[in-house]
Amino acid sequence: MLNAQSPRPALEKLAKGTHKTLMAGISPKGRYAFLATADENTETTFTISDTQDPQRKLSKKNVSKHFFISKDIILLLSGNTLTKIELPSQKELEIQHVKNIEFLESGQLLIHYDGTRNNLLEILDRNFSVRQQIGSVIRWQNTEDELIVFQNEGGKKNLLKVSGDGKFYTTIWSSVHEVYTMAPFKGQKGEYIVGVSTPKALKTFYVRKDLTSIELNDPAIMDYDHLTINSSSDRDAVLLRLSKKLPLNDELVSIWYGNKKDLGEYIYNERVITNVLWYPKENLAVILDSNFTDYTAAGLSNMFLRVKIDRTKVDIKDGFHGVNEDEIHLWNSKTGKDLLLGKDGGYMYFDKEGKNLLFYSQNHWKILNTDMLVERRIDMPGYAEPYFSLAGTILWCCKGDLWEQNLSNLKKKKLLSVEYDHIEILNKVRKSTDAGLRRMHQYVDRENILMLASNENSISSTYFAVDTNKKIEVIPETTDRIQFFKASEDGNAFVWTAENYNRTPVLMSKDRLSPAKKIFSTNTEDDRAGLISKKILHYKGVNNEDLRATLFLPPDFDAQRKYPVILSIYEKLDQITNKYVLPTFKNTKEVNVRFLLESGYLVLLPDINYGEAGPVRSALYCINNALDELQKVEQADMKRVGLMGQSFGGYETNFIATQSDRFAAYISGASVADLIHLYYAYNYNFKSPDYYRIEDGQFRMFDTFENNKQKYYDNNPLYHASKVKAPMLLWTGTHDQNIQTEETRSFYNALRKYRKPVVALFYTGEGHSLGTKRAQRDFTFRALDWFDYFLQDKQDVPWIDKQMKDAF
Repeated sequence: MLNAQSPRPALEKLAKGTHKTLMAGISPKGRYAFLATADENTETTFTISDTQDPQRKLSKKNVSKHFFISKDIILLLSGNTLTKIELPSQKELEIQHVKNIEFLESGQLLIHYDGTRNNLLEILDRNFSVRQQIGSVIRWQNTEDELIVFQNEGGKKNLLKVSGDGKFYTTIWSSVHEVYTMAPFKGQKGEYIVGVSTPKALKTFYVRKDLTSIELNDPAIMDYDHLTINSSSDRDAVLLRLSKKLPLNDELVSIWYGNKKDLGEYIYNERVITNVLWYPKENLAVILDSNFTDYTAAGLSNMFLRVKIDRTKVDIKDGFHGVNEDEIHLWNSKTGKDLLLGKDGGYMYFDKEGKNLLFYSQNHWKILNTDMLVERRIDMPGYAEPYFSLAGTILWCCKGDLWEQNLSNLKKKKLLSVEYDHIEILNKVRKSTDAGLRRMHQYVDRENILMLASNENSISSTYFAVDTNKKIEVIPETTDRIQFFKASEDGNAFVWTAENYNRTPVLMSKDRLSPAKKIFSTNTEDDRAGLISKKILHYKGVNNEDLRATLFLPPDFDAQRKYPVILSIYEKLDQITNKYVLPTFKNTKEVNVRFLLESGYLVLLPDINYGEAGPVRSALYCINNALDELQKVEQADMKRVGLMGQSFGGYETNFIATQSDRFAAYISGASVADLIHLYYAYNYNFKSPDYYRIEDGQFRMFDTFENNKQKYYDNNPLYHASKVKAPMLLWTGTHDQNIQTEETRSFYNALRKYRKPVVALFYTGEGHSLGTKRAQRDFTFRALDWFDYFLQDKQDVPWIDKQMKDAF
C-alpha cells in the first residue's frame, strides 16, 4: 500500500510471474532458436532451444551480448562472465572478469577483460585459439575491414592496427594525449585521420603510411571542441565537421533575437559549425560554403550532396511535417560546379556505396548516377517504396506488387503479386546519412528476401520469403501478432514469435520443407489469458470511413450481468489489439489493460480519425459513434463508463470531458489543456516552438492560429473547462520536456475554479511518461482506485475521499 492506496495482491501475484518478450533469433544454419524475455523486475532470461528437439533447451540470466562463432557454438556475456556453450552436448566453459566481447565478420573473436587482468584484449579464432594478446586496451574500432585497438599504456595513448589474421599488430599512432576519434583515410589504404584531445583544444592529424604525420593547422579553424570525420567522395580529401560550443549567456539578461532560426541554441549552447574539406597531403583546408548544410559524399566522383539553407524560414522546423521544399544540390569539389537537383520531395535513397541517388521530386521519382551525372525519370507512383538490391537493381514494393528494375535501361518486371494492400521488405538495411532526415541508404544486402503482406483495414498479415523470384509462404495469413521474423544465413530456416490478445507469446520455427512448430512458450503460468475474449464494434469516422473498436471482455465474463467500461484512446489502436495483454505494473503511459480486465471492467480501444473540424472535435465525433455501438452490447453498463488517455490521447480526453455527459470518470495524463498557449510555447524536447507540429504534425490543424482563430478556440479544452460534468484525475511528470507540466496545472486550476471534482498528480522527476518502478506502481494503484471509486462504488479510499468529502 502506498499513501493510503488499496492493496491488490491478486494483481501483484499475476504480474510477478509474467515476462515481456525482448527479442528472438536463429543460429546461422538454423538449427537453434533463441528468445530473450524480461520479468517484472527487469531481470532478463535468454533461452536457446534445439529446433529439431525443442525439449533440449537451456537458459541464462541477464545476458547482455551473444554471438554464434560457429553453427553450434554460442557465446553469452552475462555480467562479467563469458560462457562458451557447445550446444550439441550443452558443455559449458566459463571465463570470468570479462567486460566486453565481439565477433567480427572476419571470424576473429575479441574478449576484453576488466582491470583485474590489466584490461587485456584477447584475439581468438573460431576454434577459441588465441592469436594475440594486447594489454591496457581502452576500446576498439572495426571499420573498413580493419581492426584498430585504442590502448593506454605507460602514459601513452596508442592506436594499434591488427593484421587480418589477428596475429600481429603495428602502432600507427602514439602520443600522451587522448585519441578523440579516428578513421581510415578513404581511398588511401594504410593512411588515417586522427583527432586528438589536448588540454587546450582538439587537434587533427593525417597519418601517412610511414607513420609520419601532418597536423591540420589552418588559423581560421583552429578553435573547435567537436570533430566528426565523414566519408568523402574526393579521394584526395577528408570531409570534416568541426564545431565549437559557445558558452550560455549567464549574465543578468539573456537576449533573444527575432531573426534567430534555432532557439535551441539559447537553451543548450549554440554550436558554431564549420564544414571543411582537408587535403592533408597539401595541408590545404577548404572551408565549405556556409549557405549550404548536410554535406554528404555521393559515391567516389568528387560529388557532394548539399542542402541550401532556406533563409526565409523563421524557425528551423518550419515545414518539418510537410513535403520538404529544400533545394538539393550536387557540388563538385574539383571543378566547383554546382548542379541543382530540384526541390526535395520528402525522400531520398542512396545505394550501399552512395553512388546512385533515388529521390522523389516534383511528383516524380528520379534517379541520378553520380559518375555520369545523368538524371532519369522513373515511372513509379509516389507511394511505392524502393530498395537497392545486391544484384544492382531496384526493388519496388508497390501496393501488393514487387517489381525489379534494371538500373542500366530502367526496364522493370513484376516479380510477384499478392492480394494485399501493402507489402514491404523486412530484412532491408537502412542507414542514416549526413544528408539529413529522410535521406538514407536503403538496400537489401542478401539474396534471400523476407517480406510482409498486410491490408490497411485489417490486422491480418502474411509473411513470406522471396528467393530467385520465387515466393515461399512461411506464415500463412494470420491475425496473430508476429514479431522478430528472421531467417538463417542460407534462407532455409525461419524463426518468429506469435501472440494474440488471449495467447501468450510463443517462439516458432520452420524450414522450407516442414510445417511450423512451437519451440518455446512464455508466461505458461498465465492460464487466465486464454479466458479473455473480445468483440469488434463497427462505426463511422468523421469522413464516413469505416472504423473499428475492440471491446475486451474479462476472463470471468458473465453474459448475464452488466459491467463498467473503460475507453482508452489515442488515434488508431486497432493495430495493437492482437497484442498479448501482458499484466504488468511497468506501464509508462496508462493503467494496464489487463489489470482493468482482472478488476471487472470491459475495456474498449476505439479507432479515431481526423477531419476539417480539428483533432479533438474529430475525436469527440468518433467516440460518440463508438459509444452508440457500445450501448448495443447488453453487458455494457452505459451509466458507468470511464475514459482515459495520455499525451495526445490525454488532449482528446480533456476536450471530450468538456463536451460529453456520457462518462462517469476521466483520467488524463501528460496532456495538452491550452492548445493556443502550446502553439506559441517552447518545446524543450524538440527544441523549437510547438506550432510546427500543431499546424502540420500530429495535431492536424492544417492552418495557422492567425488565419483560423475560431478553429483553435473550438479545439481548446481549457476554454471549455467549466462544462466538465464528471470527476477528473490528472497526472504529469515535473520534468516533462514534451508537454509542459503547466498544461496539467492550468487545467487543474480551471477545474478547481469552477468547482469540479479534480485531483492532479505531479510525479517528481518524471518525464512525459513514467519511467521509474515506484512511479509506475503508484499511478497504477491510484488509477484503479479512481475508476473503482466512481464506476464500482468502492468506499473509503482516503486519498480520493479527501477530495470528494471536502468538495464544494
